[in-house]
Amino acid sequence: MTAVLLQLRTDFRAAGKVPETSKALRSMKTSLDRAVSRLALVRPPAQAASLHRSLVGDVRDYARQVDLVRASVDYGDVGTIASHLREITAPRAINRTLDRLAAKGYEIPVRVAGVR
Repeated sequence: MTAVLLQLRTDFRAAGKVPETSKALRSMKTSLDRAVSRLALVRPPAQAASLHRSLVGDVRDYARQVDLVRASVDYGDVGTIASHLREITAPRAINRTLDRLAAKGYEIPVRVAGVR
């Protein structure tokens, strides 16, 4: 899991260097989709299976939320963009799931930054 999340961080940082916002958001969504696929391949121990499923769902939700922001950027309405940015909740959900995994003894030294 740590390797997947570290790669996601690297991908996000690279996406931030793309000059066009829509293109950067597409890149972020692609990275999130790739992370979902890679996380789905992980076979967790039985005691972590439920939280692992939650994590996969949380990352999938993040991809959907980023894509919604991208669509609003493409549409060009500032109010809609601001509204969709406020609706991004997945980073908090991902971090809660990672914290629960840590409480069970799994060392995952990565957290997801939310929208500021």
